Amino acid sequence: EKNIKFIVNRKNLNGDKVEIFGIENRLEQVLANLLDNAISFSPNNANILIDIETGKEIVSVKIKDTGPGFNEVNTEKIFKRFYSNRPEKFGEHSGLGLNIVKNIIEMHDGKIIASNRQDKNQGAQIKIILPTRS
Repeated sequence: EKNIKFIVNRKNLNGDKVEIFGIENRLEQVLANLLDNAISFSPNNANILIDIETGKEIVSVKIKDTGPGFNEVNTEKIFKRFYSNRPEKFGEHSGLGLNIVKNIIEMHDGKIIASNRQDKNQGAQIKIILPTRS
């Protein structure tokens, strides 16, 4: 209903299959939560960028929205249980989503990093890094 467009950029994939050893529905939950957050913070008719990149033993997925970005200087706060600093217009949330996401990523021996976008656009970006199956 917000007419959001997803733009997926792939780097270093070269058509290769990338395998991550993990619990499929939990990893789906992570992506669903991060995309839902990006949609909820982005204005109508916005683009959400999804950068997927593989390294020697990792895969990273970076989701960039076009919302207001983070006010927090220390973005680690957003992963704390029950933490929510959403303005009223972004609805009410329990403050558990990103905490659950972080726990799932760490359970898969991965990392999650939140920051404001580093490019010319305003917004937030969340990067997840997971080991590939070897």
